[in-house]
Amino acid sequence: MKKILLLMFVMWSVTTVYAQSVPVKEISVTCQDMLQQVLTRVKEEKDISKLYDQVNTLKRLSAMYPGEWLPDYYIAYFDLKLVLSKAGAKPEDLVQEAADKLTALKANGSADMSEVYTLEAYYYYAMISLNPAVNGQKYYREVIGGYEKAIRLNQHNPRPQLQLAIFQNRMAAFTKAADNGFCDKLQQVEKTFHDFKPATAVSPDWGLPELLYVKENSCH
Repeated sequence: MKKILLLMFVMWSVTTVYAQSVPVKEISVTCQDMLQQVLTRVKEEKDISKLYDQVNTLKRLSAMYPGEWLPDYYIAYFDLKLVLSKAGAKPEDLVQEAADKLTALKANGSADMSEVYTLEAYYYYAMISLNPAVNGQKYYREVIGGYEKAIRLNQHNPRPQLQLAIFQNRMAAFTKAADNGFCDKLQQVEKTFHDFKPATAVSPDWGLPELLYVKENSCH
């Protein structure tokens, strides 16, 4: 019995010492490596409903590395993609989780706030998609305001520029307004995408395929 207790103590000690001795930089690199694996699987996945599996992996990453902002960012982003694609079984739960992660991201001093406010505007856009008749009038200012704030924080970030252009174009179509120079804006934002350099291999880098798809179907 004593030998078993001694062995348990040694194993506990080794595990504890290792956890305490891992440098912060090494933790960050390990988190990025694991995050890269998740993002690679997302790119390879054809069924968007499978994002649930990756969100669950990201939740474990978020618990392991509470100081890292990117796991929470991608949880919220993939939740909103599931809502907007109508692939989410319980969209109310997904938007609530996204809202909780946005609150955490705003309190995280290491987060890129231009990306966070882009995601917040995207959240309100997803809210509108759940009930356009009620939430459109309720949240459209938050969508526009969020993207504009993200652009003020980083004028080189192409994502808020693209999403703002798409949202304003849809509003113009809804109100039957005159041409708002949408295709010219897409042309400018495409150049911004090509000039943009993500901070790391796992930093937000989405949007260009959506721009090319919209451009192909809207501009001739």
